Amino acid sequence: MSTQSKVSPEELAALLPQYEVTPDKMSRVEKRIRNRCILIMVLWLVRIAIIVFYPEFVLVTRAETRLLTPDDVSGLLLVRVSMVTIGVGVYLWSFLTNHYFRTVNVIALIIVCCLIWSDIEVYVLSSMADLTLPSLGMIMFRFFPLTLLFLNYLDIRK
Repeated sequence: MSTQSKVSPEELAALLPQYEVTPDKMSRVEKRIRNRCILIMVLWLVRIAIIVFYPEFVLVTRAETRLLTPDDVSGLLLVRVSMVTIGVGVYLWSFLTNHYFRTVNVIALIIVCCLIWSDIEVYVLSSMADLTLPSLGMIMFRFFPLTLLFLNYLDIRK
C-alpha cells in the first residue's frame, strides 16, 4: 500500500462531512469559543437563580400583576432547564469533538431565537408599556447569550 495519499483536501472534506470546521480553524478560535460557552452557561445559571430565588422579577407589570402564575413559572422553568441541559450537552459534545459543530451552532441559534421570540410574542407584546424595569431587564438578559452564540457562529464561519 502506498504511503502517499492521492486524495485532495477537498475530496477529504467531502468524505468526512462531520468535520465541518477544519482542525486548523478550530485551533485558532477554540479558546474564544470556550470562553464564550463558559460565559453563556454562567449567564443562564444566573438567570435561573434569579427566577428561582426572586420570581417577582419575572414579567411583572407596574400594577403589581404577574403575567404568569407561580405554577406557570415553575413549569416553564422545568421545561426550559431540561431543554438547556440537553442543548448544552449536545453543543459541548459537538464543540469538544468538532463533529457537526457548525450545524449544531446554527441549530442552537435557531432554538434560542425561537424561545426568545415566543416569549416576547406571548407574554411581552401584550403588556410592554406596563412592564417594570426589572422585568424588562430580565427580558434583555436573554439577548446576551444569543449574542455570544452568534459570535461563535461568526468565528467558525470565517
